[in-house]
Amino acid sequence: MTSSPETYRSYIQASRGEFSCAKPSCMALQNAWISDRTLCYLASGKPVVVQDTGPSAWLPSGDGMFRFTTLEEAAAAFEAINANYMRHCRSARELAACCDAADVAGRILDESLGSGSARTGGAPATGAATR
Repeated sequence: MTSSPETYRSYIQASRGEFSCAKPSCMALQNAWISDRTLCYLASGKPVVVQDTGPSAWLPSGDGMFRFTTLEEAAAAFEAINANYMRHCRSARELAACCDAADVAGRILDESLGSGSARTGGAPATGAATR
C-alpha cells in the first residue's frame, strides 16, 4: 500500500521490473489472468516475470513478459531480460498498448452491439454481424 497514486507510480517506475506468483485459484482456472499491478509495470515499460495462468492470445510470453511454471523457467526469464534489458522494456510497453481502455471498450461495444466503430467513421467492425 502506498500513500498516493503518484507514490505507487514512482515505485513501479523506479524498479527494474516485476516478479509475481499467482493465487491458486488463478492457476486452477487457467484463464490467462494477470494482475492490474502487472499491467502497471508493462505500461511503465518494465518487463515482468509472472507465473503462468494459462495461454493468452493477447499477451504472449517471451518478449517483455515472461510466464513461468518452474523455477528454471523463471531463472531463464531473468537471464533473457538481463541480456537485453532495453529491448524487453520497449516490448513491455508495446504489450500494454493492447490493454488501452479506449481501444478495449470500443472493441467490446463494437462486438456486443454488432455496430460500426465510431473510431472508423461508422464502418462495420470486422466480422461483426450487420442488421
